[in-house]
Amino acid sequence: MSLQPLIASVVVALLASAGGMAYGAATGSRGLAAVCAFAFCFFMFIVAWRVNRPAWLTEKSEAPGLLFHTMRRNTRLAALTYAWGAAAFFAVYGLTDVTWQHGWQYGTAAALIAAGLLLYVRSMGDGDNGTPPPIALTLLHGLAVLGGLVFLILAGKLLTQKGDWAANYIFLFGGIAIASICYVAAITQWRLRKS
Repeated sequence: MSLQPLIASVVVALLASAGGMAYGAATGSRGLAAVCAFAFCFFMFIVAWRVNRPAWLTEKSEAPGLLFHTMRRNTRLAALTYAWGAAAFFAVYGLTDVTWQHGWQYGTAAALIAAGLLLYVRSMGDGDNGTPPPIALTLLHGLAVLGGLVFLILAGKLLTQKGDWAANYIFLFGGIAIASICYVAAITQWRLRKS
């Protein structure tokens, strides 16, 4: 399935989630901020599943360029997830009284990663004969994010009373979203390379 018809809903979800997180931060409602972050994370998993599912169907798996185009879409989904992280950082730490000295730095880093991923997609080309990225890149990205999530949880960062509490929600749910996109992409790569 093409990602194009879903882009508007992804952007609306991105903005609504970042706005909801900022509202939660401004009103001191950590629960609302967490729910808004979780909602975006879950939505991105559903979108990744919808985009990749056609590639899992046997009759579609022989279509020319299917793996290449599906991996381009997955990379765009990852870029949109990092863009959500940037928007959430800027909204929470730029529009509310919640302070954390690294909010702008991490927001800028997330925006740069999103831009880098979009440049990578562009450099891949758009023909049916393009070479999809190796499964190792997908697995490495997913494992790196999972490592960060393990650190975040084991270090007790989610229980902090400091101003970085909102950042930790962004890291947690953004990380889960990226890990789930990588998981779905790896399934697609595995199935299509076997056939």
